[in-house]
Amino acid sequence: MLTSRPLDQAYIKRHNIESLLSMLERSQPVSRSELAKLTEMSSASVTRFISALTSLGLVNETAAADTTGRGRRAVNLRTSPDGMFTLGCHFDTHSLRVCLMDFSNQIRAVSETVLSAGDLTPERLAEIAAQQAERLVPQANDRLRGAGLSVSGRIDNRTNRVSESRAFEWMNLDLASPFSRALGLPVLVENDVRACLTWESMRLGMLDNDQDCAYLYLGRAGIGFANSVGGSIVRGLNNSAGEIEESLLGINERLDAHLMEVSMVSRARTFSPSVNSIGDILKAHRMGLTWARLLMDDFTAYLSILLQLIRAILDPHCLILGGDIPDALRQTPGLLPEGQFSFGEQFEDACARGAAVIAMRYALHQCIKDAMDAEGDSMG
Repeated sequence: MLTSRPLDQAYIKRHNIESLLSMLERSQPVSRSELAKLTEMSSASVTRFISALTSLGLVNETAAADTTGRGRRAVNLRTSPDGMFTLGCHFDTHSLRVCLMDFSNQIRAVSETVLSAGDLTPERLAEIAAQQAERLVPQANDRLRGAGLSVSGRIDNRTNRVSESRAFEWMNLDLASPFSRALGLPVLVENDVRACLTWESMRLGMLDNDQDCAYLYLGRAGIGFANSVGGSIVRGLNNSAGEIEESLLGINERLDAHLMEVSMVSRARTFSPSVNSIGDILKAHRMGLTWARLLMDDFTAYLSILLQLIRAILDPHCLILGGDIPDALRQTPGLLPEGQFSFGEQFEDACARGAAVIAMRYALHQCIKDAMDAEGDSMG
């Protein structure tokens, strides 16, 4: 018989503070009394929690307009965009980009570096990221609280290690430590597709609303899938949920052969050796060339099946399509089944921003926990 373990009181208080802050973000500007009604917390608890958040620099008070002309003017509350900053970093074998995100989840600055073969080691990548961070944050900022890394591969979120990344030929790698040393910040590592899902969920207002979201990535040299249920990412038993690239369709036939750009280009070259990208295939398709039409018909047929399976099995509130192939197809309407999905933002940007969001949520949790510990849990 399974027994439930009572929740730690400190955990409950941290959860209540974070819930209060989330409601404030959605409803701002808002008064303390309105927050108490919205969260169903006592006025005394709201006052204590807001005092703590204000002392951390995460919430500001602003005078509300006095519509009656009598008595004290009401005080409204807003989150402070400058209260906390995080970095988001995404890299593949071609480039590394870093973005600076404020506490309102707005991007303040972005920097990108083209990589060479000699740059593809953890230490060198960390060094480049630190150089970019110095440009984004020219002076030491004590409100820069953490960084998130987005990378292709299987990530163990329990150990914060890269279990496997075929793109970089990494196995059981501690990627966080060299980046943490170079940046001087706590670092979290996440799979690129899941980081992208995190940003898209945030952008669409679904991350904290208990709505399910799914993301299908179709890229140059890989395909991937990620989904969240009730705002939490589904990882699976071995952190392998969404690893659909090598799914077998039959003997010696894999799903990625029909949906990955490298595979499509390879097949196209049997008809036209000059083809180098999905853009070249789409150009031939617009010209009415038979081989291009057959190739795109094959692509859309398998994509339609996959989209229908996702809808049937998961029934997400939102299904997002992103990556190099969708970016190209966005410019060619009519090829993809309508009404089954929405296009996401540019993949690399979304990955970096998602990594920054992940770092922000972790930094907020740690910031509140540390404040409670420092005050001897007096916020309860």
